[in-house]
Amino acid sequence: MYTPEWLAGHAGPYHTVGDPGMPAYARRRHLTASARHDAWDALPRITAPTLVVHGTDDVFNPAANAPLLTERIPGARMHLIRGARHAYFEEFREEAGPLVLDFLADAPG
Repeated sequence: MYTPEWLAGHAGPYHTVGDPGMPAYARRRHLTASARHDAWDALPRITAPTLVVHGTDDVFNPAANAPLLTERIPGARMHLIRGARHAYFEEFREEAGPLVLDFLADAPG
């Protein structure tokens, strides 16, 4: 989820994978749903402006998936955050936050 360098300087607890108060049954259901989720066929039907953001060093979800999603979603834009892992939104918030805010500000509607 995080780079070793970030972990060394930031003591936990880390809540990236869920609310610490989440009951065990809900956590199990979440993990089951995540493992079985497959929206590949639905991606071409997305009509909302879409920004695919991904860390280049994500070991949980390989960065090679980002261009696949971007190509499959009509008009999608992609941004790779160099050196980031799965929790880029927290560890690289200084880059990810403005990136998403700028995208939303430019989105029609």
